[in-house]
Amino acid sequence: MESLRDIRQNIKAIRSTQQIMQTMKMISSARIRKAQESMDNARPFAKKMLEMVADLKQEVLALPQEVDGKESWASRLFVNQTGNPNKMGLIVITGDKGLCGSFNAVILRAAIAFLKENQDKEISVFCVGKKGKDFINRIRHKNINIVYDSVGVFPKVQYVHAELLGEAIMKEFFGKNLSSVTLLYNDFKSMGSQRLAQYKILPFTLDEEIKEKDDHEFLFEPDVKEIFKILVPRLIKANMFRVLLESQAANLAATMNAMDAASKNAGELADALGVKLNKVRQAGITDEILDIVNGAEALNG
Repeated sequence: MESLRDIRQNIKAIRSTQQIMQTMKMISSARIRKAQESMDNARPFAKKMLEMVADLKQEVLALPQEVDGKESWASRLFVNQTGNPNKMGLIVITGDKGLCGSFNAVILRAAIAFLKENQDKEISVFCVGKKGKDFINRIRHKNINIVYDSVGVFPKVQYVHAELLGEAIMKEFFGKNLSSVTLLYNDFKSMGSQRLAQYKILPFTLDEEIKEKDDHEFLFEPDVKEIFKILVPRLIKANMFRVLLESQAANLAATMNAMDAASKNAGELADALGVKLNKVRQAGITDEILDIVNGAEALNG
């Protein structure tokens, strides 16, 4: 049986851990409001950029699909018929730390499934977040190569982080002639819900809500091709910025919920140990009383 001292030390350790959990919950709660505001502000801009690309799609595809015998830069972003089918890109966005429930595990399981499905292909991986980078390094083999990594960006995501990521994606997509680039991250739905998002960002596939239009809302000057070359890099970077902000908010919400649940569990465990402490103490008192009674009876006998 545990001694009273051991039980008291366990209770003290659990209460101390509970305080740390409550502090982490409060920090996440304080940060998440600002993260949500940043995320909500980025969404309209990213959506409008997608609408502009959708508006340009038909004009771009109407241009010559080949230049000097090679697929044109613009058509590769929508069709990419000449991309090497044995070369693909994967963007993995995780957190830098744990203690956030299944936030990281969900993304890493999806990454494992993707890599197994394409194990015969050469995968260029873009890692944002220490957990994802460490995981890919552990399972990496000759067909998996980390071409870009960024750690420590959360919870203070800046546009420069998205800019560097977007430039790396475009450079690898064209330089290595990738057939596609797939994105994995946790999308923020609500304070209590984060959903795994997995979709191809290159070549462009328009969402159901973003469809090309017959009657265009924009006039382009000097011409469609030049505007498209300027617009696409900005679209990639704007979309990456939105994704990073979504992931940041989702990570803070997951951390807050995980620490809240862990704090409650720690409180319940400490209460249970308190009951056990009282029982052990009462048992000790009862034993001492019995010893006294038995001693008195022995003297009287």
